[in-house]
Amino acid sequence: MFISIDIGTSSIKIILSNPSGEIVKSFRDEIPLYISQQGAAEHSPNEIYQLVLKGVKSIVKGFESSIEAIVFSTYLHGLGILNAGFNPISNILTHLDSRAGKVQGLLEEYGVELYRRTGCPPLFIYPITKILWLQKTGGLDIKYISFLKDYLIYRFTSQKFFTVDYGVASGSGLLNIYSLRWDDYALGVAGVDERMLPEVVEGAKVLEYMSFPEIGLRDKVALVLGSFDGALQNIGYSIYGDEAILNLGSTAVLRILSRDVILDRDKRMRFFCYYAADGYRVVGAASNNGMTALEWFRKVFLDNIEWFAINSIVEDVELCSSNVVVLPFVAGERFPYRSPHLSYIVVGLGLSHEKKHVVRASLEGIAFVLKAIAKALEENGLSFTIAHCAGGGCSIESLVKIVSQSLCKSIVIYDDNIARNASSLGGVVVAMKALGYGNNISEILLDSIARSKAKVVEPSKNLCLIYDKCFNRFETLVENIIRMLSPNGDKE
Repeated sequence: MFISIDIGTSSIKIILSNPSGEIVKSFRDEIPLYISQQGAAEHSPNEIYQLVLKGVKSIVKGFESSIEAIVFSTYLHGLGILNAGFNPISNILTHLDSRAGKVQGLLEEYGVELYRRTGCPPLFIYPITKILWLQKTGGLDIKYISFLKDYLIYRFTSQKFFTVDYGVASGSGLLNIYSLRWDDYALGVAGVDERMLPEVVEGAKVLEYMSFPEIGLRDKVALVLGSFDGALQNIGYSIYGDEAILNLGSTAVLRILSRDVILDRDKRMRFFCYYAADGYRVVGAASNNGMTALEWFRKVFLDNIEWFAINSIVEDVELCSSNVVVLPFVAGERFPYRSPHLSYIVVGLGLSHEKKHVVRASLEGIAFVLKAIAKALEENGLSFTIAHCAGGGCSIESLVKIVSQSLCKSIVIYDDNIARNASSLGGVVVAMKALGYGNNISEILLDSIARSKAKVVEPSKNLCLIYDKCFNRFETLVENIIRMLSPNGDKE
């Protein structure tokens, strides 16, 4: 049996799984998000640690002698500050924390070189930018830098290891994506010393065999660091080669696993390249405006109607919403347009339009952002034939159909329980690789995944052509808006 811990920005999920990927027990709890001032979005590392203990204790009960390994998945881009005793003196600044945007411009002159070395464009979401912001605001004596997982491991192992996996480290903007070592150039830009950072190791290997009597595990089990949640979705679904993961969660993401480091040849740096696990890199892009944008729209304009009701609202609205276009950037944007100046904009409304046209145009706007990501990947030799859907948005039939038509790709839908636990199951695969169930992660296919493919949404070639024309209009609008809103009158 495997305990897989998945820490997201809104909740912690822990599953107990057998080697077939069948979920025997599960635990879920909300993670409080602290918004102390405008732009802030923080987690308490100690609260998360206590939630981990609470969840693992409940999962282990009755299976104490059956546990082979514990594996971790955490979100990317979190940053916390520790004192000399490895105690937190700040909360974890999550990727939702936008305050570092005030100093993002300081990175622009180093941006291309940083991207070439780390796979991370100059963006406020990255810890390297948050470090610059904290240094500029002052008030904190930085002894050690944490990316959350390292602190959890430090506490979990009774202060034995201050360690993080290559995957989480690669989302910091400080790790060289080729050598998998802290990058001297990036450290110099950030003004930090390597001794302030956790040790980096391969997440698909056993860190240590340990007993954890405080959670009921008196026999030694394997502790495996795992990777970050996005990469583990690909690994959980066993998506390699010419297939992609489409994540319709709070962010909207396309990700492809590759053995090679692949960077955008375009100066706009429209996608990232991070380390996943076991020699694989994950190449893709994440839009801020997935379900976050739809949740906002549903709350403000649709009185929090049930998600399934959206399907009936848009079903009789023609493609491209009778020329209504929505730029869905309610949370700014990081990829592929990389502009904090974008916002939610509706273009083309007239007397003949109704609320339903704006609803459909909102879904289409999210789909067009994903199409822009796919276009950027294809321009760099990364095309895919099928996308596998993960995240809560996969249950919104109309959204999935529109994304399929926009991308002109088939989309595989999985059982809801599998889709919502894809990262946790990816952790199980990594733990199995660490314990020798396969020579590499691509050899391990969970039976539960293979059995859970509920249906495939196929695009219509004729509708694809219509959406191509609509997308061209959308992209022109985005580019014009960026130029208009940017302080220097051009794209950042």
